[in-house]
Amino acid sequence: MGASSFNFAVEIEKPANQKDAKKGYFDLLVSSGQTQQLKVKLTNSTNKAVTIRPKIASATTNNSGVVDYSPSKKKRDATMPYDVTKWLTVPREITIAADSTYLLPIEVAIPDEKFSGTVVAGLTLTEERPETKASTGDGGMAIDNRYAYVVGFELRQSTEKITPQLELKKVFASQRNYRNIVAATIQNKTSTFVNQLQVEGQVTRKGQTKVLYESSTTMMQMAPNTNFDYPIALGEGERLQAGDYTLKMTASSFKEKWQWQKDFTITSAKAKEYNDTDVTVQNSYFWFYSGGISVALFLIGLWLYLRKKRQQNRGGSNDEK
Repeated sequence: MGASSFNFAVEIEKPANQKDAKKGYFDLLVSSGQTQQLKVKLTNSTNKAVTIRPKIASATTNNSGVVDYSPSKKKRDATMPYDVTKWLTVPREITIAADSTYLLPIEVAIPDEKFSGTVVAGLTLTEERPETKASTGDGGMAIDNRYAYVVGFELRQSTEKITPQLELKKVFASQRNYRNIVAATIQNKTSTFVNQLQVEGQVTRKGQTKVLYESSTTMMQMAPNTNFDYPIALGEGERLQAGDYTLKMTASSFKEKWQWQKDFTITSAKAKEYNDTDVTVQNSYFWFYSGGISVALFLIGLWLYLRKKRQQNRGGSNDEK
């Protein structure tokens, strides 16, 4: 979202333990048991007070292969032992007076036990706008016109590099935006970013070589100790078919490369469930009603044709008399 959409400006005050002063987020070297207070400068240049709700969240990887620093409904990955929301504490709500500046305090409390790699989080600053928050759009849909700014955090205890390890956890039928896909859950088991991630996947019937669905994506990124569901789309309007399948997948990040092969099953129930809700698939009801309408139109047309012929025949008889 462009800066012009906000009624406040954000500037972080970089502390002495900022690892890279050129970065526009908190990139901190910390110690076990360390406590400190960070500050974020918030400036309201308008003539009205601005109310903001700060919130801390662990970074996740969304299903487009993009690191998300904002609050998410995704569960914390099993390989992430830390709840970073307990490391960083912020006020629940603040109000910045008109034409003034507020220094938002962020209390940092690092656990006593040592950790390796990088722990990543985000501070989301959501502006409350009561005059628009409850508005209703076309079709009665509620629109939430709040504006949010996100500040990232990278916390580490050393600069030692960690080699990433990826794993293919599971493969299953699913949907994205009401379109059928095959989803492959890729997990980053390590406490380091996976950058410039490239993934290629091919789906075949189990025991066969003909490729049914395939996908190739580049320039993705995964946050440390996270997972995401990589999508392999079906053709437009293509129905899921029940049966046993095999996914062959290759992933790479710089010099690191992973290859997987995993069998999976699409049940009849799941195929029907997703086919019935895929907006590009014409379901059986559509064909039933389309067929019925076509038959009805044909019968009406035939009746009109025969009626016209009878009228013409009667007219001809009258002329002969």
